[in-house]
Amino acid sequence: MKVWENIPFRVLFIILCLNINLFSQTITLNGKILSFENKMPIENANIYIKNTDFGSTSNALGEFELFFDSNKTTDEIIIIIDHIGFESTKVLYNTQNNKSLENIFLVPSVIQIEELNVLSEKDDFQLEIKSKELTEKLSTDLATTLSYLPNINVLSFGQNATKPVIRGYSGNRFFISKNGNEFGDLSSTALDHAITLDLLQIDAIELIRGPKTLIYGPNTVGGVINTTVDYIPNPQEKPTVRLYSGSESYNNSYFGMIKIDLPYKNNQISIGGNSRNTGNQTTPLGELINTSSNNTIFDFGITNFTKKGFRNFIFEKINMNYGIPPTQSGHIYGVDIKLFSNYYQFHAHEEIEFLNFNDFHAKYLFIDYAHEEFENDAPYYDVRLAQKTHNIEIELKSDESIIGTEFNYKKLMPDGFVWTPLTNRYNFSMYGFNEKKLKSFDLLSSIRSDFLNIIPNPQMNRYSNLDISEIKNRSYFFISYALGIRKKIDNFTIRSFLINSNRGPSIEELYSDGPHLGIYSYEIGKPNLNKESTLGFETSIEYESENFNININPFYNFSNNYFQMDKTGKCNEEFILGYSHPCAGADFIEWGSGSGWLYKYQIDEKNAEIKGVEVNLKMKFKSIDLSYDFSNVIGNNLDQNIPLSYMNPAKQIFSTNFSLKNSNLKIRLIKLDDQNRLGEFETFTPSSMITDLIFTKKINACKCDCCKGDLTIKVNNLFDQLSYNHLSRTKDIMPEPGRNLVMLYNFDI
Repeated sequence: MKVWENIPFRVLFIILCLNINLFSQTITLNGKILSFENKMPIENANIYIKNTDFGSTSNALGEFELFFDSNKTTDEIIIIIDHIGFESTKVLYNTQNNKSLENIFLVPSVIQIEELNVLSEKDDFQLEIKSKELTEKLSTDLATTLSYLPNINVLSFGQNATKPVIRGYSGNRFFISKNGNEFGDLSSTALDHAITLDLLQIDAIELIRGPKTLIYGPNTVGGVINTTVDYIPNPQEKPTVRLYSGSESYNNSYFGMIKIDLPYKNNQISIGGNSRNTGNQTTPLGELINTSSNNTIFDFGITNFTKKGFRNFIFEKINMNYGIPPTQSGHIYGVDIKLFSNYYQFHAHEEIEFLNFNDFHAKYLFIDYAHEEFENDAPYYDVRLAQKTHNIEIELKSDESIIGTEFNYKKLMPDGFVWTPLTNRYNFSMYGFNEKKLKSFDLLSSIRSDFLNIIPNPQMNRYSNLDISEIKNRSYFFISYALGIRKKIDNFTIRSFLINSNRGPSIEELYSDGPHLGIYSYEIGKPNLNKESTLGFETSIEYESENFNININPFYNFSNNYFQMDKTGKCNEEFILGYSHPCAGADFIEWGSGSGWLYKYQIDEKNAEIKGVEVNLKMKFKSIDLSYDFSNVIGNNLDQNIPLSYMNPAKQIFSTNFSLKNSNLKIRLIKLDDQNRLGEFETFTPSSMITDLIFTKKINACKCDCCKGDLTIKVNNLFDQLSYNHLSRTKDIMPEPGRNLVMLYNFDI
């Protein structure tokens, strides 16, 4: 029996919740809710009248009855339909109309992060994860959030210093951006440097591969991770407030965010703040010490809307304090890092009519970044790395094409115990992208040219062991290009692309010759490094029907002059200098507090290949969705015929998603295989199986559009299994976190 057909319940509901009398004029509206994608009925859709308490839900056939008092509404009402996994829909209805509503179709929202295929969504080489679906996936950091995707793993040094590894590529072999712009930090240069981002800020994440990546930069063989922060919101009629709060058990953390949008005439002011405090990371075997953190972010933005565009200014201030855990080597008590960043951006957008272009964008970005490294809570830093970034970008867009130019200037200013010189880095680039629909297929193409000039100051290289004559200016010029096709044949879609990407060396890769205390290593660069060039090929074959989807996606990349910091020696227990030392025979240096020591790492150039495959399978039933992902990547040092180091292990992800009334339950299994293909001096990592449980409920108790929210409860590693991350610098000390209870609540006012 339907609730609405239960007369006593209706009377009670009316008296207590709607406060209307029983003799008022009641109107009944009938309708049916269907999916726009497959025309299937949608059960448990939430239907209500805006700014009232009148509401209903759809049954298993998608049908609903909506009762309301005409004396409590205007002649024209707005009916809102919500359901998890679909875009919210509004229907305008005249109460003087005696007709029932026609079928209402809901458009699926962007696919949830665990269910994404790489070659899907916007331009078939791009996927987007929007905030409503992202909420239940959020982890402490970006890398962990993305690790639920195939072939993405976490390179970590404790819980604070984490980076994504995409198909075996790390560092600056892919581009991480915020609203299409760089972060201006040093996260791509070293493991101990955190990404200046809090996941609560994020409204969406894009993972981009293929030709379009070259508009972001030349070093995009691994793709582009573009995070979207809503600094330029849609114009609002009235003030809005968004609140987030949550906690995690494995590190005893609590976090929160508030964002306020204030409209005034043609302007809108946005003010936001984030705070996150965490204790030390815990594992089934104990606590990983010196891994606590305290982070705060404040941002301010003002936008002036015009008839054909907007002008926007934003300011963001970031403070992060976190610890790096100790190891057997180096600093036996760990290292503390304080990070500061001031972010300024001006953005102008205008609708134009110029040739075939209809959008004009101009951006200026200035980032003032610095971080300090302390040993044993010392009152003064041992190392300070400051960097100032200026970036100017001009871009023209149409429905099919993008052209642009960019100028970037960085000034690196080391201080304290310095191992790299003060350096100026200039980069000028031009790029273009085009998508053209031909008779039998679609063609996507892009091209980019970059001129890079690196100017060090050898007089400011106080402690480096490099000869001053080796510290010279370096210049690089390279052209990158990509070509992709898309063809549909009945239920099949074939997508392929070829890309040539390039990157110039970082300052550390060129001029380092000294201890890098934050990651307990002694690093030796190579001042005469050439550019690194990679030729990649990727294809996808997808079959899609109403309730079944399968996608097979192999890829292959060959790198000429592939270079990275490689360990130079292996650790064995023997006697050294008259006492038992854990690293006899290795290339190491006595260093740090106590009886610490540092491994030597040195830039090594080689020809290399990275290849692999990703398979995704989806099946849909009435209220249950099943998905399975398999991914594997293999890296080879072709010069020595040995595996490359730091490759992702094979991964399998199986998830079952249950759609319930105004809620969603997901069970996710993650299987990581043994990593026994080891690079030189790497150690074996055993397999693991982790089970996650995720429950999300849409909260809309007042049945109005002014107070909606979502409650998310997650249990990561439900059975508290012992697991190890092959890409963790601390895997020989502690395993990964055990059982973790996460609670997150967000709502809009």
